[in-house]
This record gives sequence, structure tokens and C-alpha cells, in this order.
Amino acid sequence: MPAPVPGFPARFPVREDGIRPWRYRLVSGFWRALLRALFLGRLHIEGTDRVPSAGPLIVASNHISNWDGIVYGSFFPGTLFAIVKRELFRPAPMAWLLAGCNCFPVDRGAADRRALRISLDLLRHGRRLLVFVEGHRSRAGMGAAEAGAGFLVRRTGARVLPVAIWGTERALHRRWGLLPRRGHIRVRYGRPVTVTGSTDHEVADAIAARVAVLLPPEYRGIHAAAAELVDEPAPRPRPPRLDASAPPRSSPRC
Repeated sequence: MPAPVPGFPARFPVREDGIRPWRYRLVSGFWRALLRALFLGRLHIEGTDRVPSAGPLIVASNHISNWDGIVYGSFFPGTLFAIVKRELFRPAPMAWLLAGCNCFPVDRGAADRRALRISLDLLRHGRRLLVFVEGHRSRAGMGAAEAGAGFLVRRTGARVLPVAIWGTERALHRRWGLLPRRGHIRVRYGRPVTVTGSTDHEVADAIAARVAVLLPPEYRGIHAAAAELVDEPAPRPRPPRLDASAPPRSSPRC
């Protein structure tokens, strides 16, 4: 088992009642305000009405940028937990802060039994856990799914909420000139589903296909063919505002 992370509490989660800790609320509020200011209507989120208010739920996503976790942590409806690579929990004050944001470390280079135990306990207590199905960033389309998501589904029976994110790989990316380009960030939620299979890898591949179908074709990578076999209707658009002074918008934005 990997060595303890300095600054990370011996007892996790910080709160047992399912309510966001104050660190979570402060950090997510800061990033939410900053992202809205930076992108000025270029952040688009679809299908939030599909997000269940309670778990157990595995929120399964692709992963293309370090911005992904920040976007989910800032805008996901309600309380969310997340597995985060151990390297980000340094120094000790950062570990303390991330623990308060419902994040816990995983050592990707070893069999991390503590991270696995925390994941199982969270799901067994009805929490909602964010999992990047590939286990690492894949900028050139989705790569192979790791068995971890399949393991968690088969051990807990949790439903899966597939969600896709793209555009973050170009967010604030500097190419020519002095100022970075903002680009557009898009998040699309699918329907909660029950995924079954005879092996962890089989379940993980099925989850990856559910995520891939929500992505534009150029982002689907090796799961493009499997995504074509998935039936996933488009999310319903958010109802227009009732405020007569503000014109209705054709697509939901944050």
C-alpha cells in the first residue's frame, strides 16, 4: 500500500452527511466565477436535468485536460467526489485543501488499496464518484478504458452517468500573439444507465462507449465503432427564462 499523503486526513470524507464542506463551496465558487469571467458565454453544459440527485452513482468521463476536473468540480449539480492523482496532493496544505473538496489521492503506479477502499465505501454509502474511464489524459481521441470503473460497478452495482467534455484541451492555449485563445468548453451529460458484463474490462469498455457516443466523432478515438451501436438520445434543452426582459437562449450555458 502506498505511504500516507502528508496533510491528507486519516478520516475521509471530511463530512459524513453528504453536504459539501466549506472548502468545497469556497473553491468551487471561486472557480465557477473565474471560468464564467474567462470564457464569457463560451462554456456550454447540456443535460444537467439528467443528473440524479443521489447515488450510488459513477460519473464516468473522458479526460483530455487538467481543466476537466476543475470544470466538473465547479459546475456539477450537488456534491461530487473525485479520484485525483497523488502528485497533485503536494505540499501538505494542498492535500488538506483537496480533501475538503472531496478529492482523494490514488497512486497510479501501484495497487492503491486505500483509494479502492475509499471508492467502494463512498458508493456503498450512496455518494456520487467522478471517474475518468481511461485513467489518464488522452488528447488524440479516447484511448483504452482501464478496468477500474468496471471493477467499481461490478462490486457495488452502482449506476453509471456517462458525461463527455471537450474543448478543454484548447482552453486558454497560446498559439500566436501575446494573448491566449479562450476557445469553447462543452460538457454533455448522458442518461444514467445500469451497465453489466462478465469481466471488469468488459464493463469498462461498455462505459467508455457510453461516454464516446456523447462526444463529437473526432474525439471518440478507439471507441468510435462501439459508440455507433449505443442508443443515446440528445439531452433536452433547458427551458427558456421567464424573465421578459431577457431574451430566451437556444442552448444552455453557464
